[in-house]
Amino acid sequence: MSSYYRLSATLKGHEDDVKTLISPNSDLIISGSRDTTVRSWFRKDYSNKDWQDSIINYKSSKFINSLSFYNDDSNQFIISSGNDCLINLIDLNSNININNNEPEYCLIGHESNVCCLDSFQDLIMSSSWDSTCKIWNKNGDILYNLKGHTNSVWSCKFLSKFDYLTCGADMTVRKWHKDKQVSEFIAHNDVIRDLLIISNDLFATCSNDGLIKIWSLNDFKLLKTLKGHESFVYSLSLTPTGELISSGEDRSIRIWSIETGNCLQIITLPCISIWKVISLQNGDLVTGSSDFKIRIFTKSKERIASNDELLEFKNELQTSSLNENVYYGGEINKDKIPNHKALDINGKIEGQTQMIKTDIGTIEIYQWEEKKWFKIGEIVSSSSTNQKKEYLGKSYDYVFDVDVEDGKPPLKLPFNVSESPYAAADRFLVDNDLPTSYLQQIVEFILSNTTGVDLGSAAGAGAGATSSTSNEPYQDPSYSNKPKSILPQREYLTFLKMDEYKLIQGLKKLNLKQLNENKIDESEFETTVNCQDYKKLTSFANDIILNWDDDSKLLGFDILRSTVLKIQPFENLFDMVKIGLTSNSSKVVMMTMRLLTNIFSAKPWGEMIFQDSEIINIIFFKQVLNSIIKEKLMSITLSTLLLNYSVLIVKYNMKLIYTNLIPVFNEFSICLLNDEESAYRVLFAYGTLYTFNNGFKMDTKVLNEIKLKYGDVSRFEVILNEVKLL
Repeated sequence: MSSYYRLSATLKGHEDDVKTLISPNSDLIISGSRDTTVRSWFRKDYSNKDWQDSIINYKSSKFINSLSFYNDDSNQFIISSGNDCLINLIDLNSNININNNEPEYCLIGHESNVCCLDSFQDLIMSSSWDSTCKIWNKNGDILYNLKGHTNSVWSCKFLSKFDYLTCGADMTVRKWHKDKQVSEFIAHNDVIRDLLIISNDLFATCSNDGLIKIWSLNDFKLLKTLKGHESFVYSLSLTPTGELISSGEDRSIRIWSIETGNCLQIITLPCISIWKVISLQNGDLVTGSSDFKIRIFTKSKERIASNDELLEFKNELQTSSLNENVYYGGEINKDKIPNHKALDINGKIEGQTQMIKTDIGTIEIYQWEEKKWFKIGEIVSSSSTNQKKEYLGKSYDYVFDVDVEDGKPPLKLPFNVSESPYAAADRFLVDNDLPTSYLQQIVEFILSNTTGVDLGSAAGAGAGATSSTSNEPYQDPSYSNKPKSILPQREYLTFLKMDEYKLIQGLKKLNLKQLNENKIDESEFETTVNCQDYKKLTSFANDIILNWDDDSKLLGFDILRSTVLKIQPFENLFDMVKIGLTSNSSKVVMMTMRLLTNIFSAKPWGEMIFQDSEIINIIFFKQVLNSIIKEKLMSITLSTLLLNYSVLIVKYNMKLIYTNLIPVFNEFSICLLNDEESAYRVLFAYGTLYTFNNGFKMDTKVLNEIKLKYGDVSRFEVILNEVKLL
């Protein structure tokens, strides 16, 4: 038995992405695909590694996205569902070439795509994009309808006949007893894609944030955070020997030790999306991916693929191409990439990658695996060709096909590298009458699939963007002949980025200055940061702010700034805020203002805080004004806070807040114009308020200063023209 997984077999037959897999035993794999078929794959008789051609058990009218297996002793069915919203129970021995294509049972009740199925004894569990989870019997009776999630429920698991676990796009994990929600907590920073029950005491989650987290099932305490995936993590599984397996959007399958949290092996595939990974009873791994193939990997020497199959897989991998914007975010300095001599140096950890520049100038990627370097692909520039594509009579650098709705033809997304991704995304949404909630996904799609120029500030968050972090440019998403206004701004901006390394190092440095009774346990703090246990981090922040010296309190407010959207408001939160605003340290005042800026986005309680008109006078006072001179980051912070206030006023038609805020704008704005980005956010705030009251006029000094300094900058001109101030 090898300590590493190697290819055992490649199963071909599906004509589109393989989205879901189950395996009742080690000699049978069942798959579901976007080609609308459910297929069974049986191991050949008297063979360890060879498999028969697939049998098509069922053909749907729409994509198959979820499977489970139903076995109540008297019946064995494949449970299948997807975009047709129907849950079908199909006889395990069905074959559409022999039998009819009718399921034995059909469960009707969901209103959107069914993305997960599970079974327990004679019960079936389903979760859906309709924000519900349902418990059924095979006759189609809904025994319990679990309502509470505010968005798609991506995964669901039985804990017992009457206890269930769910997770979803609202970033929460929820526990249920029958149809009553028992508990709920925010587990990730992004959509949670899968749940894995590890034991009676442990479970795991994975997310679009690229993280895998292991939790206590008893009290939902975060125990470990597994880091390594470079993009969305879609699927989790457990081997018979207790290793955790994950797959995702970064071409990789990863094998982890649950005990240590270490990654034991990385298997890279010649495709981007690995939608599903499962473990067979014999310990082999099975994957379904975007190249339409099912691959099986094994540690057993008897089941390793033939040399010809291994060579074919190796060639597929080595000749696969990666867009440079996908790999390392496009930030590749080709002059600093070493040649092949760098491969003489052993890798430090399993799965480590190394870019190599060849003699002819191409870039290859190598991965450290089984104590050797293996080539896993080549970096290519998607803009290496100068050929333009024509769409609706115009020429574009790219015309993408975008699948917005399953079962319908893809929509065309045109893009030129010289324009803002937000402009192209906004135009695409308007042209196709799509909701603005898709904006960030479209922008990320463009950024992941285009290269060739430095987009610079064009890649910054524009009007209508979901957020802007740190000091990144806030870019006007205008484009020529744009059919709608960019005003008002409708989404709050945030400063949320957490630099975990700096937090840990900052704690170690500042801890030395504190009295012994006020010192923080450094090991416990580091574990808490690495596990992203936000509740405990907030407790550390509270201790730091209350007990540490004035300058060192900065660390506490930095923690609160980055965690406030992930926690419930605690009793003395605004006592902390008052301490920060009255601090003698301008940096502490600045960080407190960033905390306040983020609170606007804290659902559901954040907006209510700022609906109290007296809060304005508490926040904006002379000491804050003085901090602008001392602290260079105060300008961008205050301008963003003012912009968020303008969004609140327009959103809720808050006339009293508007009246109280105008004097503050006039007093503070003139001090925020030395930095272009700060000035732009001030102008955008004024423009947003102009849509609330078109009789509102900007302070003359502020207007003249903006015209003088930035009047020839296009993004300023757009707003100035729109509010009719030129």
